[in-house]
Amino acid sequence: MEDNTKMEVKINNMEYTIVSNESEEYVQRVALLVNKKISEVKSQNSHLSTAMLAVMAAMNLADELLKSEASASKLRTEIGEYMVESRSEKAELDEKKLEVENLKEDMHKLEIELAKRETELENLRSSHSMTRGAGSVTQSSVSRQPRSSHLFSLELEAQERQKT
Repeated sequence: MEDNTKMEVKINNMEYTIVSNESEEYVQRVALLVNKKISEVKSQNSHLSTAMLAVMAAMNLADELLKSEASASKLRTEIGEYMVESRSEKAELDEKKLEVENLKEDMHKLEIELAKRETELENLRSSHSMTRGAGSVTQSSVSRQPRSSHLFSLELEAQERQKT
C-alpha cells in the first residue's frame, strides 16, 4: 500500500477524481468494474437517471459481494471439514504404518526362528544319517552273525566304536 494518491477515473462517461492509498492500477480496475455494472443496468433500462443507474449498479455489486462472501464462507467450512478428515486419515495411516512395521518385525523374528529350526532339522538329519550309516555296517555285521548271538554282535559293535 502506498500513500494517498489522487487519480482520475472515468465512469459512465464522466471523469471523477479519486484519492486512494491503493495502486492506480487497482483503482482503475475497480472503476472498470463499476462502469461495467452501470453499462449492464443501462442496457436493460436506458431511461434511468445517472443516480438510479448508480444505485442499481451498487445493488448488483452488493448482491455479488454477499453471494461471494457466502460462497467463501461455505468453502472455508468445507476446507475445515477436509482438514479434520485429513488429520483423522493421517492418524489412521500412521497407525497402519506402525502396524506394518510391527508385522515386519514379527516376520523377521519368524524368519530367524525358521532358519534356526531348519538348521536344527538339518543337524538332526545329518546325525541320523551318520547313525544310520553306522547302523547299516552293524546290520551287515549282524547279518553275518548267527541269529542266536544277535545281542552279542551289537555289543561287539559298540566296543569297536569306542576303540575308534
